[in-house]
Amino acid sequence: MMQATRGILSTMVILTLLGVGCGDKPDPNLQVERLPDVHPNLPTVPTLPPPPFPTTYDDSSYSIWGLRHRIRNTMDTDVSLTGYIVDIYQPPECPRGQVCPRPAAPHMYIADTATETDHHNALMVVGYAENQEQIDEAVELASRGRYEPPDPASGILPVPTDFVQGNKVKVTGKFTRVSGSGFNNSEGLMEYRSHTTIQAVTPPAE
Repeated sequence: MMQATRGILSTMVILTLLGVGCGDKPDPNLQVERLPDVHPNLPTVPTLPPPPFPTTYDDSSYSIWGLRHRIRNTMDTDVSLTGYIVDIYQPPECPRGQVCPRPAAPHMYIADTATETDHHNALMVVGYAENQEQIDEAVELASRGRYEPPDPASGILPVPTDFVQGNKVKVTGKFTRVSGSGFNNSEGLMEYRSHTTIQAVTPPAE
């Protein structure tokens, strides 16, 4: 009862203060001022730059950027990628009569542009030969038309004889972080299976 009474009294006080009543007329001297419109000051929506390279090309091969962009789906799978050979490992020369550290296994780097110089923007390709001597011998035999690829039934991969810096190639292999030859890279590398040279540069004259 007390709460209902207080509610009625409160309502009467508010109506009295506002001058509201059944017979009240609007005060002709009352001026209503319109508040200015509110214009929110919001930052402009940023325009996202387009991807630097397509994720995949028309033949469904990946770019290096695309391969890493979809790393959750591409890691530890067999994929094809298209790019340019930007660097090929060359074992350091060992002076005669000295004992030198064993050179690393053959490997090279493929990038989305032929002018890339940063290995972080390129992808390491490994597993296409056991050592540099194997490559040199295969290249020498191929230059004389005497290189014979191993029987496919043997499971031994033919040694590539046309890897030249600047060549545009399509390489197929397993995208992984750790290779069977001991290489590792947190951003992924490719364990070589096969390749096709799409565009070859003229090798420099010796």
